[in-house]
Amino acid sequence: MKIDRLLSMWLTLFSGICLALGFATGAGQTKKTTASDMELFSDKDKLVGAPSSLTALRGPALESTISPDNYFVGPSDGFSVNIWTSPPLAFQLLVTPEGSLIVPTVGEIRVSDMTLAAAKKKVLEEINKRYLRGGASVTLVAPRPILVTVRGLVLAEGTYTMAAYNRVNRAIDEANKLNPMFSAEYLEVLRRRMSTRRITVRHKDGTQSRVDVPKFLATKDDRWNPYLREGDIIIVPQNDFGKNVIGVYGAVNAPGRYEYAEGDSVKDAIRIAYGFGPKAETDSIEFSRQDREGDIVVRRIISGRAIMAGTEPDFPLQPGDRLLVRGGIDRRGDYRVAVSGEVVYPGTYPITRNSTHLVDIIRAAGGFTELASLTSAEVQRQSVAPWDIEMERLESLRGGVAPDDSSYYYLETNLRIRKEVVNADFVKLFAQGDSSQNILLQDEDLINVPPRKKTIYVFGQVVSPGHVPFSPGQDVWYYVNKAGGLTERSRRGDVKVVKAKTRQWLSPEETAVDEGDYVWIPKVPERPFGYYLGIVAQSAVVVSAAVSIVLLIIQMNK
Repeated sequence: MKIDRLLSMWLTLFSGICLALGFATGAGQTKKTTASDMELFSDKDKLVGAPSSLTALRGPALESTISPDNYFVGPSDGFSVNIWTSPPLAFQLLVTPEGSLIVPTVGEIRVSDMTLAAAKKKVLEEINKRYLRGGASVTLVAPRPILVTVRGLVLAEGTYTMAAYNRVNRAIDEANKLNPMFSAEYLEVLRRRMSTRRITVRHKDGTQSRVDVPKFLATKDDRWNPYLREGDIIIVPQNDFGKNVIGVYGAVNAPGRYEYAEGDSVKDAIRIAYGFGPKAETDSIEFSRQDREGDIVVRRIISGRAIMAGTEPDFPLQPGDRLLVRGGIDRRGDYRVAVSGEVVYPGTYPITRNSTHLVDIIRAAGGFTELASLTSAEVQRQSVAPWDIEMERLESLRGGVAPDDSSYYYLETNLRIRKEVVNADFVKLFAQGDSSQNILLQDEDLINVPPRKKTIYVFGQVVSPGHVPFSPGQDVWYYVNKAGGLTERSRRGDVKVVKAKTRQWLSPEETAVDEGDYVWIPKVPERPFGYYLGIVAQSAVVVSAAVSIVLLIIQMNK
């Protein structure tokens, strides 16, 4: 038993040593082969192909995985070839400038100008002829750089270095990059004139492809925007967007005017407009067609749902055809108002369209606090959307305002555009019960209830400008006297009351002084001696002219 046990221990130890030596030898062979092959790669490609560290794995930014059926292999493509033998073999290989992949122990395999799927199949077939057992894998790990030429209506015609995984539209974008010679406005005009649906790609083998970028973006069909190949010549023609167009309007996700391309159908047009919107009435699409004179010769209702589903036949479109997709009415929305200031629960409150009143929201906000100033509370409304402000300002100047009033009118217009005040008297509504002030609220209204100031601010030409305690029923001069009275250089006849709520400047005869108002006392202007001398000179000219006219009249009457 001892001899058997000792023999078993020796056998186990011997097997372990052999296995260790075998793995070490295999690893050394693999490392040697890999290092030799990796010398063919650039530093970046080594990072892409080297499996030694996850932190070293780094690849290019891709819009999607590369399609093996549409990617064409060419010189400088980098492949990882793994043969699962004992020991396993791993090779990092480049396609040679002659278009071959040289696999150690297998041989030279022609792969250039083949699709990636066909090239992988051919390499695997050759490997399987040499290695009858085990499996193998062939993977593209470093797509090659290529040279392509862009011609036609682009910002900068020329030859560009691209990656083989780039599509045609990327090369056109590269040719349309801004440079100091052109402005962004010029590029925008050029983009409106260039065709995006009738682009031609001429390949070095004499074949050519038509590129339709909008259709590719809508369908993701690779044939409308293929991968680039070395030697490709891309030709971008001009398009006449006044005539060579179709229109898709209404309840689609991207309504608008689109360039027409030969072979377009109803289904294509709807796809290019990114499909129906959620409110589209897809069974009642209005189709219209014009003759060469621009007169409507066909107008009928078609079922977009049936055409898209294939239960009704699709039909080709012509330039000038239009599709109108009607959408159902849906007025649901997040209608809301905001309440700020002296209420118990300030915040945002939902409202019902055309049925929620001011009292309803104040009640929902818990009512006013004891510090609320009803005289200064207001409802603000912005009727003009932010993107329409400039147009509203321009349209407001069409009324023929007199030159003397133009500056004031411009100021008032700006205030109106930025903050319209809804005429609602909070004192009459909440203190006196006047229901005529209970206005209907609209979406995005702002209810602001400021705190009570309990003072009147007197400033300008008084001895002690500042806040004076408010006393109900008192007039302007009461607060002026409380502020120390007028100074010697004050203009007593031009005293103004600035209302706290509206910031309107009114004379003391036009308004009572309410809590929080301001009292302004202007100053007699100080003018230099030359100012008065100029007035005297102008007066002398006027008197001299008048005397001359009188003398002339006297002479004529003699």
